[in-house]
Amino acid sequence: MPLLEEVLTYVKGLWLLIQGNREGFRWLDISESGLWRSFAAILWSLPAIAVTWASWRLYYLSAMPTGTTIGFGFILKLLVVDLASWLLPIILVVILSRPLGFQIFVVPVIVTTNWLSVPLSYAMALPAAIRLLVPGSQGLTSLIWLLLVVVSVGLLFRLLRTVTGNQTLLAAALTALFLLPSMMIGEFLQRFFGLVPS
Repeated sequence: MPLLEEVLTYVKGLWLLIQGNREGFRWLDISESGLWRSFAAILWSLPAIAVTWASWRLYYLSAMPTGTTIGFGFILKLLVVDLASWLLPIILVVILSRPLGFQIFVVPVIVTTNWLSVPLSYAMALPAAIRLLVPGSQGLTSLIWLLLVVVSVGLLFRLLRTVTGNQTLLAAALTALFLLPSMMIGEFLQRFFGLVPS
């Protein structure tokens, strides 16, 4: 489990890559062991993700009849949804890398996107925290969330463009690959598990 200082070093490397500076790779571990260690980003993101779970729980209960209760199973289902949304794009990248000819980029793409998820998770937790603390703030938090989504997509694209050696089309395709399947599986599982108020 990487320590905070190490994670901050990775974030510095990511910021350099997002700016188009390939020196950022020097701040990241893109070895085979670095690849597996990058999945610790899931654990580092959990506190922020838990805030979004709490916000979703509040939303769910507010839309259900008075007296509705939900237990630990509700949170466990949200965990499954988030893990599937995180891992499915990575699996697709690995599967498609050989037929589409970008195997050389698989490890740096996975390492950098995994670690990028940490600061993005905390940023996306901001509107969820506001919604929890400020009653009636749905309009404001929805706007903040939308702006953060746009910024996140831009950051992801810029990162992937640098990682792929400024191959804009490949970076755009990878950005879509990280976003669209994640959104689709997330929505499907939310409805499958009954996490969306009916």
